[in-house]
Amino acid sequence: MDGHEAHIERTPTRPDLSPTPDVVERAKRLGLSTQRLSDTIERDAYTPALIGLISNVLVWGGSRVFRHIHGIGTNEWRIVSALGNWPGSTATELCEILGINKSIASKSINELLDRGLVAQLDGPKGSRHLYLTPSGIEVHDDFMPVAKRRAEILHESLSEEESALLDALLVRMLASAESMKRYEQTIVRTDPAKLRGDRRLTF
Repeated sequence: MDGHEAHIERTPTRPDLSPTPDVVERAKRLGLSTQRLSDTIERDAYTPALIGLISNVLVWGGSRVFRHIHGIGTNEWRIVSALGNWPGSTATELCEILGINKSIASKSINELLDRGLVAQLDGPKGSRHLYLTPSGIEVHDDFMPVAKRRAEILHESLSEEESALLDALLVRMLASAESMKRYEQTIVRTDPAKLRGDRRLTF
């Protein structure tokens, strides 16, 4: 790693909360599972779990910080940030850019409109285009140093080369989004009774 040494904490540190033998025995009498299952997810070797954990850290912490500064949450900040790059985007385009569903986008856009941070202009064929207002630009510019510093902290255990490689790999993983959607759509279109007990679900 070009002299860069990273420390990886494999086991979450927490007080010993293991159940006592009495609790285990009571669980057994109730027919509860007291042994580790044979096929389980190993958190530190399961990419969706790791990405989810990092996402939780970023979303929860970001909402707290952003609301403290300007009273808006992470979803609203993401829309403000996107409009900084793509002014005039429609709500549908923002959903595609940010990977969020329409209900979240609609709620966040309405909040930004109500706050006067975003303005909406009618376009051709019923399209509605969103732009940052002067107040929205101020919010964007206030948040930029925070957003950049949070990214630096996230990468502080990585070398510059590792950080660049990580970003490149994540961009490549985004290309799998459509495949993931197709797989999930196949599942939700299948009779649930046929799915239960099926240990393959590979489709």
